[in-house]
Amino acid sequence: MFWKVLLIASLCLTSQITRCQEEDEIMDSDEEEELREAEPLDDGSPLDDGEPIEHEPVQEEAEDFVIKPSPDAKVFYAFPKHADETMFPGGKVVKALIGFQNNGDSNFIVDNIEGGFRYPMDYNYVIQNFTSFRYGREVAPGVTQTFLYMFVPSEQLAGGSRTFSLVMSLNYRGEDGTLYTDSPFNETVSVHEVDEGFDTEIFFMYVLLAALFALLLFGAQYLLSSAFGGRKGGRKPIETGTSGGIDYDYIPKDHLTTKKAKGVKRD
Repeated sequence: MFWKVLLIASLCLTSQITRCQEEDEIMDSDEEEELREAEPLDDGSPLDDGEPIEHEPVQEEAEDFVIKPSPDAKVFYAFPKHADETMFPGGKVVKALIGFQNNGDSNFIVDNIEGGFRYPMDYNYVIQNFTSFRYGREVAPGVTQTFLYMFVPSEQLAGGSRTFSLVMSLNYRGEDGTLYTDSPFNETVSVHEVDEGFDTEIFFMYVLLAALFALLLFGAQYLLSSAFGGRKGGRKPIETGTSGGIDYDYIPKDHLTTKKAKGVKRD
């Protein structure tokens, strides 16, 4: 009896599972047909809340901020002690005079002057930076002002056929705060070694060597004299004088008489 009930229950459960699978297949086929019939949404199609899709505008790259010279100002330069402006001595102070002329109707304020050696093929590559001189000088309209700028090229850059771009920049501003910059000198130059006629260091070195050589000679002479002088000298002969054969002709007679009188013994 128990086995019959279990068999009937298993048959009913199997038919129920088969019916559920058939219904799932029918529902899946219906959903696929609906998706096929549906139209794809474009970018401009409205969303569920009714707002269209907006594309963000592409931001344009900002232009690089470049400081330029003012059309109302003029700069110039001069190297008073260097006739050849393409060669400068290494390790020595180079003086340059930078002129600033105000041709406008308002004042300009010269802030500083800076310079340096740059690679000729790439101005962004700095080889040597020079000291920046600050002035803070106000230049009135129609006035020309001269500024002294000094720099020292490195001795390590001297010699050879290497060339560098010497750039000197004058930075100034207007009364409204606008910044300006101008390069009075921007040329290719070279650095040469300084050939000095008299070197004090070498002179004192030679003097010291000569003193040491004289001291060595004096010491050698003293050692030789003390070593060989004692052997050759020996004992000095003692002078005893002459015992007889005195020549009295050279002695005055008065002296002889006096000596004889003194030599007589009294009883």
